[in-house]
Amino acid sequence: MNIGDNIKRKREHLGITRAELIERSGVSTAQLSRLERGEQKNPNLETLVAISTALNCSIDELVFGEESPNSAYIAKAIDSLPDDRKAFIRELIKLTIMSAKTSEFEKEMGK
Repeated sequence: MNIGDNIKRKREHLGITRAELIERSGVSTAQLSRLERGEQKNPNLETLVAISTALNCSIDELVFGEESPNSAYIAKAIDSLPDDRKAFIRELIKLTIMSAKTSEFEKEMGK
């Protein structure tokens, strides 16, 4: 299985539509479609983090189809938190990704 197959399998297992995953992750429709069809085989780390966060799984699970012991520990720790804290962590990750993208954009623009 490739990354796209793993994303689609996890998304369908959770009963999440592609549109819901796009909304939750912030990944573009075109990119998610390319990933799931196997046309894009090497997404950047920010994309993997956004999708794994939206699917509540580890990056290992998306890339390899299974979790490593370390990522399973982190996932278990997050799952043990109250729902409001889980939501906070997801938002924190999204904001971190957005901040990194903004910094990259500013560097490209020479700011």
